[in-house]
Amino acid sequence: MFYDNLKTICDLNGFKISPIVKECGGAIGSIDGWRKGATPNSEIVKKLSLRLNVSTDFLLFGKEKSPPTNDLSADERELLTYYKKLDTFGKGKVIGKAEALAEAVAAEKKNNPPVAKPKIQICCNSSADDDDDEKEITFYDMPVSAGTGVYLSGNYGEPLRIRRTALTDSADFALRISGDSMEPFFRDGNIAIVRYTPSIEIGDIGIFIINNEGYIKKYDSDRLISLNKEYDDILFSEYDDIRCQGRVLGVLSDEDILD
Repeated sequence: MFYDNLKTICDLNGFKISPIVKECGGAIGSIDGWRKGATPNSEIVKKLSLRLNVSTDFLLFGKEKSPPTNDLSADERELLTYYKKLDTFGKGKVIGKAEALAEAVAAEKKNNPPVAKPKIQICCNSSADDDDDEKEITFYDMPVSAGTGVYLSGNYGEPLRIRRTALTDSADFALRISGDSMEPFFRDGNIAIVRYTPSIEIGDIGIFIINNEGYIKKYDSDRLISLNKEYDDILFSEYDDIRCQGRVLGVLSDEDILD
C-alpha cells in the first residue's frame, strides 16, 4: 500500500510524513486517505520519489521492478548484484549519487570546453598529490552565505593545496563563508571544507543552493536553520529549487593551506 511504503522510507530517513508531503505540494488532508488505501496522483508520486531519492515503483508497489538482464553488460550486472543487497535506505543513497553524477557528466558534455573548470553545482572529486601529506581540492571563493544568501551563478573554482589530516582527508571542495548567521562555529571569512553528497541527515551542517543562492546552514526536514539565534529559519516552499551540495566537515586553519 502506498502509505506504508511512504512511511517506511520516511522512517528510514528520519522524516515526518506531513512536512515531506507539504514540501512536495501535496495536501495534508490526503494523507488520511492514503492510510486507508487511496493512491495519490502521478505528479505527487513523482515529486515524492525525487525528494526521497527512491523510485516511483518503490512508493507504489514497495519494490523495484526487475528489468531483464539479458541486455546488461558484465559491469551493469555486477552493479545490480550489489544494489540488490542494499536495504531501501541504501538504495536511495545510491540512486541520489547516481543522479548527481549523471547530471555532472551531462553538463560537462554540453559545455565541452577544452579545459573545463567546474561550477559550484557540479562538485569535483578531490585528488591527492604524490606527497601523502597533502591533497588538492577545488576552492570556490564566492563566498557562500551564512546570512541571507549569495547568488552563485557563473562562479568557478580554483585548485587549492591543503594539508592532509583526518578532517580534510574526505573533503571534496572548499568555500569561503560570508556573514555571521552560523557563529560561533563558522565565522565570516572562514573557509569551510565540504564532502559532496546530494543529501544529508537532519541536524547536519550543509551547503545548499536555493533558487541559485548559496547557503551554509543546519538542515531540518522543512527548513534551514542558522546557529546564530538572531536569524530566522529559512522555510522551504513548493516553488523553491533546493539542492544539497554536501556536508560541511569543518573549517581550514592557516596551517592547513599550503598554497
